[in-house]
Amino acid sequence: MGLSEDTEVTTVVTRHIKPGRDKEYAEWFTRLLDTIKKFPGYHGNTVVIPPGTDHDVRIVVYRFADKRSLENWEDSPERKKLLSEVDDYSTQTYNKASGLETWFQLPNTHSVVPPPKWKMAIVTFLAASITSFLSRFILGPYLDSWPLVLTTLIFTAILVLTLTYFAMPNLTKALRRWLYPGPR
Repeated sequence: MGLSEDTEVTTVVTRHIKPGRDKEYAEWFTRLLDTIKKFPGYHGNTVVIPPGTDHDVRIVVYRFADKRSLENWEDSPERKKLLSEVDDYSTQTYNKASGLETWFQLPNTHSVVPPPKWKMAIVTFLAASITSFLSRFILGPYLDSWPLVLTTLIFTAILVLTLTYFAMPNLTKALRRWLYPGPR
């Protein structure tokens, strides 16, 4: 896959933990996170345990600022040392992606059933209303004399960035039991 140098890069690692090796894998994964956090360009990770009968599967989505940051991590002696240990605890599948495709479908998994659209609409409406009200309340007096097109762009940027990076992740987490009812 041809990734440009400045495109955010995502790697998806699926691991199958070997029977009876959960504790060792968890200790190894903690050391891996402590190590990877020190690398410039590392943007974080998400761990997914797919629903179903195979509780020994872990899908980890790692995000890096760009291709170079990912390559620095992949070529590092620290990572190579950690990988030399993990085969004792698990087997892995590794994929790279650029951009948003991993938000929609993780490889080798069943899709998580999204909440009903009416619930998503309520959460989005709540977050967008609060964000719009606060941004207009705070910035409105300063931007009243600006052209409509420019103020629309500013308020839209504030809305999108706030919803994407703050409001929706936090509201989804806070309302998790209502959005995704059922056995955990």
